[in-house]
Amino acid sequence: MRAAVEALQDGLTDEPGRFLASLIADVDALGRLVDDIFLMARLESGEIDLSAEIIDLTEIVDEAMEVFRPLALARGVSQRLDADARVLAVGAPEAVARVVRNILDNAVRHSPQGGEVVIHVSRDSAARCTVMDQGAGFSEEFAARAFAEFTRDDASRTRKAGGTGLGLAIARSYVVALGGEIHADPGPGGKVSFWLPSPDGRDEIASRSAVDDAFQTVGDHR
Repeated sequence: MRAAVEALQDGLTDEPGRFLASLIADVDALGRLVDDIFLMARLESGEIDLSAEIIDLTEIVDEAMEVFRPLALARGVSQRLDADARVLAVGAPEAVARVVRNILDNAVRHSPQGGEVVIHVSRDSAARCTVMDQGAGFSEEFAARAFAEFTRDDASRTRKAGGTGLGLAIARSYVVALGGEIHADPGPGGKVSFWLPSPDGRDEIASRSAVDDAFQTVGDHR
């Protein structure tokens, strides 16, 4: 960025528009990085209040897919939601939406041209979401530490694809704070799964006491 600015100041380029476009992209990337660093700091210090409620995980996934539709189309990647029914979970809507978006962003950006990203949502003893892409995926060694801050698997997830290296770390912090778990499987193909507590009332929105009971049940099983 400094080199580009100095070149513009000294009049050393006859393509100022291209230099400015590059600077804008770099500033945006730095802005995202700073935002993610502050968010991680707040999550680690417990400053973010995650008020739990009953959420529709299937709907949140569907909305996230709409957000990434333009990026997927631009990269020639299709998205498919695999869910038999509405899946309720105990969580904070904005936090869970951020988790899904971070994982989906990773999957779309690392899918090959013409590839497909499949998001599977299901429920057994918990509400589960699995995002799969057809990219190289994580190496077996890296899968175990994929959720650490600023980590990248150079063989399959490079900086060229964008991102700050904090997306999965932020996703993990939110999921753990909500009483769930998250993990990544080694390739071939990217696969990241997480689960959240599932409320007892499967067909209707539960009361606040039911939310508390759901957290207690998950704690007992763990």
